[in-house]
Amino acid sequence: MARSVLFIKHIEYETGGHATTLLSHLPTREAVFPTELPSLDEIAGVVITGGQMSAADVEAFPSLQLTADLALRAIDAEIPVLGLCLGHQIIGRALGGEHREGAVDSAGIIDIDVIVPDPWLGDHVGRVGAMRWNSDVVSLPPGATLLARSADIDNDAFRYGSAVGMQFHLEADDRVMRLWDSLASPTLSALRGADAVADWRRHLTTDPTLLGIVERGFGAFAEECASRL
Repeated sequence: MARSVLFIKHIEYETGGHATTLLSHLPTREAVFPTELPSLDEIAGVVITGGQMSAADVEAFPSLQLTADLALRAIDAEIPVLGLCLGHQIIGRALGGEHREGAVDSAGIIDIDVIVPDPWLGDHVGRVGAMRWNSDVVSLPPGATLLARSADIDNDAFRYGSAVGMQFHLEADDRVMRLWDSLASPTLSALRGADAVADWRRHLTTDPTLLGIVERGFGAFAEECASRL
């Protein structure tokens, strides 16, 4: 079977946002709450998106452990793996990072300090406002390179071999935000108010620094996946 980029999702209404859009020129497939996953020889890259459960809740959601196992095998095979929010925690936990539930109460545009340039973060170094919505965190896995941190999270992004985890939602576009404010429980507006959500949506569609990182970062990830097709 021909290779494709695999999107692993743990929310029924997950779209993949910018990641889906900027990888649309490549063959892709998705697995939602998967009970089985394709073999490595069918995969050109892996994107693990967000979810509202804990990455440690593997008994209630067996797909989490299935995803973690695939991520480790993909990293060993040098297949590109990108983890976003829950995906970041799944990969970090699988690599030996300490997972802490309920460590923060984060929802909104957060100032992220990118300290090491990485192609999947657009080779940006400096501060960027990015969307985060999480309560759990994971520490830097042994042997990983810290890419970004923030005031309340020491490990906001890391690289380990062919994998990058981002605690923030670089993929969040306006459709993602609309879904989070209508189908999520609770909605963003219920948590932080409609005015705050409107400000976040405006930032995500107009901030040149963030939009540049999105374009360059997902573009670089797509190039690495394309090289394995």
